Amino acid sequence: MKKRLLLLLLAVGLVLVVAACGSANETNEPAPEAGEENEAQSGEGEEETAGNGEQMILRYGELNPDDHPITEGAYEFARLVEEATDGRIKIEIFSASALGSEREQLQSVQAGGLDFFRPNSSALTDFGADPMGVLALPFIFENREHQWNALNGPAGEEILQSVEEFIGGMKGLTYYDDGARHMFTQGSAVESVEDMSGLKIRVPENAIFMDMISAFNADPTPINYAELYSALQTGIVDGAENTIAGYLTNSFYEVAENFSLTSHVASPGVVVVSEMTWNKLSAEDQAIIEEAAQQSSEFVRTQTEKFEEEALAELEELGANIIQFDDLSSWQAEVSGLYDTYGGDFADLIESIRATE
Repeated sequence: MKKRLLLLLLAVGLVLVVAACGSANETNEPAPEAGEENEAQSGEGEEETAGNGEQMILRYGELNPDDHPITEGAYEFARLVEEATDGRIKIEIFSASALGSEREQLQSVQAGGLDFFRPNSSALTDFGADPMGVLALPFIFENREHQWNALNGPAGEEILQSVEEFIGGMKGLTYYDDGARHMFTQGSAVESVEDMSGLKIRVPENAIFMDMISAFNADPTPINYAELYSALQTGIVDGAENTIAGYLTNSFYEVAENFSLTSHVASPGVVVVSEMTWNKLSAEDQAIIEEAAQQSSEFVRTQTEKFEEEALAELEELGANIIQFDDLSSWQAEVSGLYDTYGGDFADLIESIRATE
């Protein structure tokens, strides 16, 4: 009896040993090489997530509402990426400042908390990309055709690369046509540069815009873009400056009925990507992202031009007072000093832009 019990216990023990060995490698695949297991546990293996059939969902921040041409460009960018990756990479758009102010979203991209964002090029100067300030210099472009010939040329490429070169944590992908910027006010209309004197004008929170408004003898007042409507409504500011699309889609005409076509700045938007996100992508997926960004840039330019043509007529129907200018030389004279302040170190870039046909 004792012998039979001993044999039974030996048999059970053998079964348990075999089972334990099998559970260590249920897929019958070879054990990982040294270091592979640690890589998977540390998360570094996620670098291939977008290229191994698993879905990657990325976030894109935008300040403007969904019906703005530049936001439509964001959706087009997302569509192109999803299409090119067969749905493997999806990009979710968070419009209308849902993820914070321009500065806050740039900081989030820099820290890796946000994947994509579209700031104005001038905002990037305050983060260290000083060459971007050239694009925000008042009246540097003669017209839209001149602007885009320059942006798509050597000067534009050098300035775009300054994002990665001088700002840690992000990379510039492409430019978006944000249109020329104009003045709008409540109460008294701005029909000459002299009418700017003493007005409180909302500006983005960056130095070149503040200095520009000061040069027009007005009082620059930095306010979060999402708070601008209420600031105009309550009289915290007398006016602001923005593009035709921004003025219409944000309904600023309801609280600031005078729209002066000064075309004082035509600084483009810049689509940036977090360096942490970029480094997770395979070379193939990086190429897809870059191609989609370029295609969406062309889409935005077409949409913006079409939108502006239709928007001015619509604004007049909505009761906006549109002020045209035959000569802007007096405006240009007031801000000529900004070229020394912000363009002094970039004379070659400025000359290259001005020489572009």
